[in-house]
Amino acid sequence: MPICGRVSTALCNAWLPPPDLTISQWAERYGVLPAESSTEPGRWHAIPYQVALLDACGHELVERITIMKSSRVGYTKVLGHLIGYHVHQDPCSILVVQPTIDDAEGWSKEELQPVIEQTDVLRALIAPPRSRDSGNTILRKRYPGGILHVVGANSARGFRRITVRLVLFDEIDGYPATAGNEGDQEKLGEMRASTAWDRKIVKGSTPTEAGVSRIERAFEASSQGHYVLTCPHCAGEHIRRLLRPDKALLIRGQPMPVAHLDLEQAAWICPHCETAIDHRHHRRMIEGGYWLGEDWSWRPGQGFAFLPSFAGHVGFHIWAGYSYSPNSTPAKLAREYLSVKDDPEQLKTFVNTVLGEVYREPGEQLDADLLMARAEHYLAEVPEGVLVLTCGVDVQSDRLELEVVGWGAGEESWSIDYQAIVGDPVQDDVWLELLEVWKQARYARADGSTLGLSALCVDSGFLPKRVYQFVTLAGSIHVYPTKGRAGAYPVIEQKLARDRRRAKRKKAGAAPEMLGVDEAKSIITRRLKGVTRPGPGYAHFPHDRDAEWFRQLTGERLVIRYPRGGRPVREWIKVYQAVEALDCRVYAYAALLLSGVDLAREAERLKQPSILFGTDLRHRYNVL
Repeated sequence: MPICGRVSTALCNAWLPPPDLTISQWAERYGVLPAESSTEPGRWHAIPYQVALLDACGHELVERITIMKSSRVGYTKVLGHLIGYHVHQDPCSILVVQPTIDDAEGWSKEELQPVIEQTDVLRALIAPPRSRDSGNTILRKRYPGGILHVVGANSARGFRRITVRLVLFDEIDGYPATAGNEGDQEKLGEMRASTAWDRKIVKGSTPTEAGVSRIERAFEASSQGHYVLTCPHCAGEHIRRLLRPDKALLIRGQPMPVAHLDLEQAAWICPHCETAIDHRHHRRMIEGGYWLGEDWSWRPGQGFAFLPSFAGHVGFHIWAGYSYSPNSTPAKLAREYLSVKDDPEQLKTFVNTVLGEVYREPGEQLDADLLMARAEHYLAEVPEGVLVLTCGVDVQSDRLELEVVGWGAGEESWSIDYQAIVGDPVQDDVWLELLEVWKQARYARADGSTLGLSALCVDSGFLPKRVYQFVTLAGSIHVYPTKGRAGAYPVIEQKLARDRRRAKRKKAGAAPEMLGVDEAKSIITRRLKGVTRPGPGYAHFPHDRDAEWFRQLTGERLVIRYPRGGRPVREWIKVYQAVEALDCRVYAYAALLLSGVDLAREAERLKQPSILFGTDLRHRYNVL
């Protein structure tokens, strides 16, 4: 064809409307997997269960889509294809809500922008972000027919002056309780689409804890759907569940106790014929599967079918057992489960991120008597296995209370010392005595060597100026003033934020380390409840600790409150009048995390005969 003919054809094609495609068809034709965010970059091809997730957003009978999921199921890519389709095929304004502003910027740069740059039809519609172009920035992208807004759920300002048809809530279980003083972020986001008759509200997240999980609540309100598979042996239909390899596992058709498992032979088990299903059947089973909800279904090649009772809200639950990932084979999932089943914190992560389910705390409240019954006779002040000592200090109106805690590999802990320094904290005497504990206290090992404190946290919520004066007097960067904050915060801030705060404290003389006390109490309580054998996470207590101390350690209970018009909120409440022992343990744990001590490395050092154990880690890390 002559050059002029090819040019004319190209110009004509440029003015043609985009082809009439479903969202999944669009993704199959145009979707890409960028190298920046994919292990196998290139063209995108849907796993069969992903097709329904995409096409639900384009169905006229569906208004709300809820996806409760694990990792490894491709949800982030599904989100990108939903946006790409509506930019190119069905233009409208879109709102994407990420947990924080930092998350919003990171997602836009690392997930969205590479897709735009490597998808021809999107690159032609969305110009590269330029800081001086208000029409196209990291958090705001303009295209013919609409604007994409990306906001953080921690900022109410991001929701203002926005009108959209499509709202995409990502990782909603990571949202703060409210967006400032303006209420719930889900309500704020949905209001931005309140004028659109054909609006779509999409919510997706890995779940967290039962009772407070946003995605659990949304999924329960939906017409709940699960992906149904067919057994290759008996043709029985079933929903895939995790095999509990701590109970029994079918190996070549025979149940075997966990002690004798050959995990390389792990297989899914059909609940009907109880026959092992080899992993070689996995892809064929997924390709032949279908979605089944309470009043809807979706089948490959047939699409959605709805009963008259359907109310417009489809829910999908999908987890790693359905994935094509090489890390989701029965053998690897069984091994992963066995490695975490005895550690409540790691088990919680596994339940959330692998099974895509909420985690339910074992039991309701710690039993002080049960904990006291497992108290031990230490062979020395510092038992074998202790690598570092930290101290947590709680400030009361007439005394300081402190606990010295020894930490070993895997954060196994030993309560070493607990004491009260009686006196008025407004005066100097108690602080001078605490300073002597910090600088002079030594605790003996069985071999006669001694160990001193490596880090200390003192609560600055009461008498902060006196606490800051003490920190200055101590003259060590490993003496931390702390201030607790309730809510969904990590125990300590991210390293960059901590470094900035430490620099500020060093320059200005005082600035508290912010502690997520709710999370710290959850970790401590979870270990006390769930870790019942010595090892990582286990807590040891000396035999001479009295009953009052154990009552204080177990003196708070986690409850779920339902504020009027708000979402469920986790809250720690007192069930005993005094909880200083629990508070001191929180501060001692925070001191360990803030110190940055690598317990695994210290455990390796312990194996080396040349190490002199008469010095503490302050000197080993050149900290004065």
